[in-house]
Amino acid sequence: MTPKVSIVCPTFNGASRGYLRDSIESALAQSFKNYELVIIDDGSTDDTRKECERYLKDPKVDYIFQQNGGPAKARNTGIEASSGEFICFLDDDDLWKPNKLQRQIQFIDNKLANFKNWGMVFTWAELIDARGNIIGYRGHRQEGAIYKYLLFENIIDASSSVLAKREVFDKIGLFDEGLKQCEDWDMWLRIAENYYIYHVKEYLVQYREHKGRLSSRNEEAFFYETAVLKKALSNVPPEINPVDVYASSYINRSVAYFSFGEYHKFRKMFIKGARIAPKLITIEHIALLCISFFSDGLIDRIKTVKRQIQKRWIARRVREIL
Repeated sequence: MTPKVSIVCPTFNGASRGYLRDSIESALAQSFKNYELVIIDDGSTDDTRKECERYLKDPKVDYIFQQNGGPAKARNTGIEASSGEFICFLDDDDLWKPNKLQRQIQFIDNKLANFKNWGMVFTWAELIDARGNIIGYRGHRQEGAIYKYLLFENIIDASSSVLAKREVFDKIGLFDEGLKQCEDWDMWLRIAENYYIYHVKEYLVQYREHKGRLSSRNEEAFFYETAVLKKALSNVPPEINPVDVYASSYINRSVAYFSFGEYHKFRKMFIKGARIAPKLITIEHIALLCISFFSDGLIDRIKTVKRQIQKRWIARRVREIL
């Protein structure tokens, strides 16, 4: 029997930002057809309701308006209102490739059918800018028992890439509504404590990076990252050194500053993490530190060349797979 997938799409003023319609249509264009789309309007004050109403003739689409409560509350509302065996999340500025759900369900059927203790399957992601141009790629390879990896870095490449069993939320609870950011990382950590996590090694999601995205607010994001780590480190195995985990959070946040062109803040945050745990520094980190002293124009050209190299390498890998 084909399982039902619930797609939870939280939005806040999605119409004004201009990506919501494309996100919804990428869900409706899925080759896998046994799904429902639950749009949670988290107190929008623009034309988001009107934007969504055009899709409500489709019996697979539901729209729920609630007072603004943040992304965690919106996702929780969607989970509680949904009925699928599996639950996915689609942020209102991200896009899915047409075969995203199909490839995840096939992966479950082919690889996990006889294995019960898994909780989540995610995919790799392309990074796109405000205009939809590809600007990078995310594709971590760790899977299975990934709790330790997740403590040091959120290696789930995009929340919009996740497909989870409904029973996961029945067991570990819903998103922490006290977290206004990083609620997804907190959830993945809690899932990883109790279940194995796997991924489809394909770029099936396009994650949009733009100044309006919550994760681009680096200072606020770092505050909530620290809050998540405090929760997680209150009960971790003795082989995990909390000092190393906090140092890793400094280094990871420094890389986020670099990606948004805030090179002075990158160096400040990077040096702080490097002083705490120098063993975590890689050659790539050193390269970023050196590059950060170049002119903005030269850095932009280096980033462009890197994207071109990545794109060619990925195209070659795809040809090898096919």
